Amino acid sequence: MKKFMALLLVLVMAVSAFAGGKRETSGSGTAIPIRIGTSGGPVPYGWTNQDGSLDGYDSAVIKALQELLPQYKFNVELTEFSSIFTGLDSGRYQIGVNNISWRKEREEKYLYARHHYVYNSTGIVVRKGRTDIKGIPDLGGKTFVTAAGGLFSQLFAENYNEANPGNPINIIYSDEDALKSYQDLAEGRIDFLLAEIAIVEIRKKEFGIDVDFITLPKEEEEKIQNPKSYFIFPRTAEGERIRADVDAAFEKLIAGGKLSELAIKYFGVDISQ
Repeated sequence: MKKFMALLLVLVMAVSAFAGGKRETSGSGTAIPIRIGTSGGPVPYGWTNQDGSLDGYDSAVIKALQELLPQYKFNVELTEFSSIFTGLDSGRYQIGVNNISWRKEREEKYLYARHHYVYNSTGIVVRKGRTDIKGIPDLGGKTFVTAAGGLFSQLFAENYNEANPGNPINIIYSDEDALKSYQDLAEGRIDFLLAEIAIVEIRKKEFGIDVDFITLPKEEEEKIQNPKSYFIFPRTAEGERIRADVDAAFEKLIAGGKLSELAIKYFGVDISQ
């Protein structure tokens, strides 16, 4: 009987070791691997260096959180924006990071971090000197370009068209880069773009193309996109646990000024506030 119990104990320990095989050993002990899904863009939120390493504001924030959370080993995986959400649904990802704004339908499925890491006002971008577009009511019948895959600009325009079938926005779906979009805007091939003000200022300097940014009243801005962006987690017990730890780390980054420092480094202004 004693031999049987000893053998059983060995088997239990072996099974436990196998079940915990996904854990990784760090300098401070055993770290739980956490897979983070992100699209790695747009610049300066993210980009890939020539050596294949991921850089940008999102990546820098993830690294800062990692330093405060040695019990986890963050593994960042590049994917399509829409696949971040399917990855959270399937359990492939434990965290989604990609300048993700709050939406009611998203909150029903996912947990949002309690602290935003981006506050970046969204508005309408038009050719320099254009005056016939002043707000959302002026967008009917106008042409703009957006990528598909669940971006805020795409969702807004499609919802607008559902609500205004008699005078819809002419949506051009394209994977063209930002330079081409701004050139099309400056040369009158499209009427407007939807973008965040910090991104617009960076694009103007980067491309040498001057455009006008139309700041909207809060109620109009929030129809396009909530200015706050968050890390998101699956709506599970594990997601709750990871979120609580990430929230505690965010509090330290905010209190110590690190989050503001990173925002200024990558955007030139503090978009964390």
